[in-house]
Amino acid sequence: MEAMSTAAPRGPSSAHPMRRAWLSLFAVALGILVVQLDGTVVSIANPAIAADLRADLSQIAWVTTAYLLVLAGLLIPAGNVADRIGHKKAFLIGIAGFSIASLLCGLAWSVEFLIAARVLQGVFAALLGPAGVAVIRTVFPPEKLGMGFGVFGAVSALALAGGPVLGGLMVEYATWHWAFFINLPFGVVAVLVALAVIPSVRPSARARLDLPGAFTLTLAMVSIVWAINGVAEHGWTSARTLGFLAAGLVLIGVFAVIENKRKHPMVPLSLFRNRSFTAGSVLLAATMFGFFAILFYLTFFLQSVLAKSAIEAAVAILPLTAVFVVASPLAGWISTRFGSRLALLLGAALTALALFLFSGIETSSDQLSLLPAFLIAGLGAGLMMVPAIEAIVGSVPEDKAGVASGVQQSTQQLGSTLGIAVFGALLSQVVSDRFRPNLAGALGEGDSALAAELAGNPDVGQAVTLGFPPSARAEVGDLLGSDDPGVLAAITSAAHRTFVEGLHDVFLIAAGVTVLAGFLALLVRRAPGQVVDNAPDQESEGELR
Repeated sequence: MEAMSTAAPRGPSSAHPMRRAWLSLFAVALGILVVQLDGTVVSIANPAIAADLRADLSQIAWVTTAYLLVLAGLLIPAGNVADRIGHKKAFLIGIAGFSIASLLCGLAWSVEFLIAARVLQGVFAALLGPAGVAVIRTVFPPEKLGMGFGVFGAVSALALAGGPVLGGLMVEYATWHWAFFINLPFGVVAVLVALAVIPSVRPSARARLDLPGAFTLTLAMVSIVWAINGVAEHGWTSARTLGFLAAGLVLIGVFAVIENKRKHPMVPLSLFRNRSFTAGSVLLAATMFGFFAILFYLTFFLQSVLAKSAIEAAVAILPLTAVFVVASPLAGWISTRFGSRLALLLGAALTALALFLFSGIETSSDQLSLLPAFLIAGLGAGLMMVPAIEAIVGSVPEDKAGVASGVQQSTQQLGSTLGIAVFGALLSQVVSDRFRPNLAGALGEGDSALAAELAGNPDVGQAVTLGFPPSARAEVGDLLGSDDPGVLAAITSAAHRTFVEGLHDVFLIAAGVTVLAGFLALLVRRAPGQVVDNAPDQESEGELR
């Protein structure tokens, strides 16, 4: 493969490469912030969207599902496109297109139009994300790359922290349309800054796009994500879930055969012989698997068991995300100074400790009692995520940075999706096994028939897996035709107890997965200041790290 040719940077910043690197990171951070804020803000706005556009539950679910499926399917192919057309050009197209699609979302007059605009958002987000990370990989020298990714991780954490609060404020004090319009000023500034400061790098000799590989991998990722997303409704053993999972795995096998025969594959399979790349991918998936066990299910605990509003729950989780913001640059510094392995091991140990502390949660736990675990979890996740990203993207040559970052973001999304689905299935099983005896104990022997009736009601069971929020108590009262406070209090107590027992299992399993991930950190090899100079598919196995 021909060496990359770099156009000389123009402008006054050419004499200050690190100033240009940090300004480029600022432009990328703005673009990535737009995408990540969009995901959390829209989730808060969904009820208002459904009411205004008169959408039913399945339609409003597609507002999110359509976006996620397109994003999952296109991340890796889009990363490959970014490598071929240039990372700066791909980033600019991605952020400009995402901003225009956001405008269309905000102007939507029907749910069908909104879903179509969300599909368009997903297309450009898939290009923006890998291109942005590839820009960071290109502009930072190897010895500073950890710090660059550390600041990038802090921006991601900031979006995670601020998104729910921002979404709640806009829905309460403006309209749902602003959940999309808010993207426009960020997008415009990101484009202007990127045009001025991101250096233009001419890609290496362009080969034809691997269309068979791209098409096959897109179908494979969509099949797998579609299967996992449907687990809560259909179960792991349903024909639908098993069928789509099997189809996805078969397509991945077909993709591997296609790539092995291509002269210029979209994803060189030799990348996976690089053990830092492979271990980093698994570590990142495991990090998101455990992190979303905390973020997703503790949100339900706060809103359902502690009866906090959406904004109050977001504020309650701020200690976790605030520490994550601080931990990400710290992880970059540790990786740069001591290597990625140490940061990963510390992160895995702290995350496992936090999950173990969360496994002791009770219905009587309050926000203050959860604070130490929140702080430790934020520190641990930050220390794990940043060096895992660096292990993936930093261990490949610059002309493969786009596709490597596509792999990184795909594994990140799969890890979080899989975590929610696996733990959701576990909670459903706990409810199935324990809700009836807990309910019978709370109601007393004289109400065993009522306990059997409620435990066998699928709607009630579903409410228990979501923590049995205050609205569920009212719905059960309507179902029973009774507003007896004693009976309703007993049902609520049994439901909350069952949900918390399920959380014990969720957090213990997540802690175990994190401990196993910690051992994978021993496989990551990254000497500070060293990168592979040649493309992995041209190196011998002995030269790969």
